[in-house]
Amino acid sequence: MNILFISPNSPYESIGGIERYITNLVSFYKTRSDCKIHLVLPTTGKSKIEKEGNITIYYDDNFSIPREAARHQKEIAKNARLLSTLVGNIIENKKIDIICAENLIFGPPAIYSLLLNMTASLHKIPLVLRLHSFATTDLQVELINQLMWSKISCVSQSVAGDCFQKGTDIDILSTHYLGVNSNDFKPSTRKAYDLKAKLNLPKTRRIILTATRIIRGKKNILQEKGIINLIQAFSRLSPRYPNLELLIAIGKPPENLTDEFNIAHEMLQGYIKLHNIEAHTTLKMFRLNEMPDVYRGSDIFVLPSENETFGQVFIEAMSCGLPVIGTKVGGIPEIISDSYNGYLVAPNDASILAQRIEKLINDKKSRDKFIKAGIKTVQSNFTSEKQLTEFHKMLEKVVTDNH
Repeated sequence: MNILFISPNSPYESIGGIERYITNLVSFYKTRSDCKIHLVLPTTGKSKIEKEGNITIYYDDNFSIPREAARHQKEIAKNARLLSTLVGNIIENKKIDIICAENLIFGPPAIYSLLLNMTASLHKIPLVLRLHSFATTDLQVELINQLMWSKISCVSQSVAGDCFQKGTDIDILSTHYLGVNSNDFKPSTRKAYDLKAKLNLPKTRRIILTATRIIRGKKNILQEKGIINLIQAFSRLSPRYPNLELLIAIGKPPENLTDEFNIAHEMLQGYIKLHNIEAHTTLKMFRLNEMPDVYRGSDIFVLPSENETFGQVFIEAMSCGLPVIGTKVGGIPEIISDSYNGYLVAPNDASILAQRIEKLINDKKSRDKFIKAGIKTVQSNFTSEKQLTEFHKMLEKVVTDNH
């Protein structure tokens, strides 16, 4: 089977949940001999083609969306047509059996989805839409419901349920969770102060970790990801626990969103100063390959989001042996069972969040229970090997049904 994946998010350009997924996708497929994989990614550099094992990666500058897209409509229309031509050539020359578009209706202008649908239809190739996000605009809902997707694979039941409520045909909906590469994200016997030494922290510091992408746009991402709520909760604990450190690990933004990132970064620094926790807060950008050591070097992971389609960072933290605290929103309860493998709290309640963090700080029995159960949860349900194997079977069935 020859599969073409198309993703507007590239792990070589930025860091986030989809980028992590693409990294796992490459690791999963690059040594397989039963299929040929082609992957189209955006690049801010020159277009090029590279091989990585069994995968051919097409870095295409026509897929890189300029800032303030509304001002570049002619350029975008031209680039979308050129990308469509590239896809058509790959289909013909590589005898593609199926196309999978990763979150394509989010980010790139709608013309990219429209032209991809037309290209797939012209070549009579089944087209799968992989949804990593909730549809929040009428246009996004229409792109999901009105275009010719053979299957819509959602990263959580929460996303699938949201699509169904907004009119998506139940017969084309499915759920395939994201997974974690357990070869990289695993517990370690290395001492936690390896991270503390890197951050110039005393060995006695206990690290409360959160990890997220921050980009200031139409939404306040700091509010949506619960970072403001966490800062408020931490400010209540810090005076009574002077050995605590809040580590905010942030991901690299796409180049076209650097200005939005800088605005959010400045705002985040302002919130830290406003709540008088500068002396006990570290704000640092990490590369994806550094994150396993960051998790392993921390003591508790917390991300109190207002909205979360899945929560990749939770399964990464669990897999590395961290107790976790999340919120009762989106796909997070599909990972965390309250008081079994972590704590679930209501969003935007700094008082309760502070209580749960304090409970874990002082209760080694609960910490050890959550660590053990969290590792078991990931190994049973959320390894990338397991989830991508199931996803691959779905693609095979779509191809079979199309013949």
